[in-house]
Amino acid sequence: MIQHTQNQAAAGTFSILPCRSAAELKKFESIPEILHGTDPNFTPPFPGSVVGLIGPKSVFLKKHGEITPLIAYRNGKPVGRIAAIVNRSHNNHNKDSVGFFGFFDFINDPTVVKALVDAAAKILKDKGLTIMRGPYNPSINDDCGVLTKGNDRPTFISMPWNPTYYDELYNSVGLGIIRTLYAWDIPLHTEPPARVTKIVNWLKKRNNVSIRTIDMKNLNKELETIHRLYNQCLDRNWGFYPIALEDLLHAADDLKAIADPSIIVFVCVDGRDVGFSLALPNVNEVFHASRGRKGILRFLEMALRLQVQKIKTDRLTVLGVEPAYRDKGLSALLFFESFRIAKAKYEVSEVSWVEANNVEILEAAELMGGHHSRTYELYEKSLA
Repeated sequence: MIQHTQNQAAAGTFSILPCRSAAELKKFESIPEILHGTDPNFTPPFPGSVVGLIGPKSVFLKKHGEITPLIAYRNGKPVGRIAAIVNRSHNNHNKDSVGFFGFFDFINDPTVVKALVDAAAKILKDKGLTIMRGPYNPSINDDCGVLTKGNDRPTFISMPWNPTYYDELYNSVGLGIIRTLYAWDIPLHTEPPARVTKIVNWLKKRNNVSIRTIDMKNLNKELETIHRLYNQCLDRNWGFYPIALEDLLHAADDLKAIADPSIIVFVCVDGRDVGFSLALPNVNEVFHASRGRKGILRFLEMALRLQVQKIKTDRLTVLGVEPAYRDKGLSALLFFESFRIAKAKYEVSEVSWVEANNVEILEAAELMGGHHSRTYELYEKSLA
């Protein structure tokens, strides 16, 4: 047990306890809503989704590392949470000794934030790690970052939301910004510049280049292709480590439930898949609309809305082309095709997240009529 006791008159009894039972993991999942649920921009997760990421059946625990979820209590009431994360796959691939933290939520109180950070840092330092980085929920392949611009509206699928005071309190405990990530909104009712259309049409007319969408009837095979391309296409990204095929296969049921096959696109050369773009309907619209329900009623309403509610926005989550084909215009072709296809069903596409130094994608988003809509930050501190 990790416990800190504060002055009784000033703060009451304060403790930080690890989650050991199913009930405690469920409580861990509910804390953001307990703390922020009255904010009109808060969107609850799908029931059980966080427990699935950190609980005993987690693929992350099986394939990549360890997660220690902690809850802070004051006078018996939760006032924050954090998870100390050991990602062996990342450290082995990058030859790092980095510890990670995630699922970090808290009231507007620097003493709570410091206690949570110190508790997670001790766990990571005791395991021989030298840096603490995050937030990752639980990895760079999941939602990550602190929202520092764009807190005034609900976020898109798999993009975190938090109140505006988080950034200041991160800085107050010595967590410094290590990476800046952007989200861009692209309105789909506008036409792209004529020169873009001309270039794309020329690329599409080349006999050896073709575009196809995902075949959901052969999803496991398609996921194997995505697995290959993801690890080939994104290996130059900061913080990258190879995703396990089991990660994707485990997500197959969720993908079937929410995916729109028309906006998962492959580019092929001579019939071989050499790149892909993965966009998903923004099911946060559904989750946000169901926020007034509790327990099983929320689950049922979310499930029903997924079947009947027309989702108006989507999110482009991944776009990549094999290294040998990056200078042949295929990234631009994928980018264009993703939005051309999405235009038939959606009003706005969010491109996220994009590193601030990824000039190619940011310029392409602006060229397509997009605008910078949100900023996220990643932080780290030394454990020396």
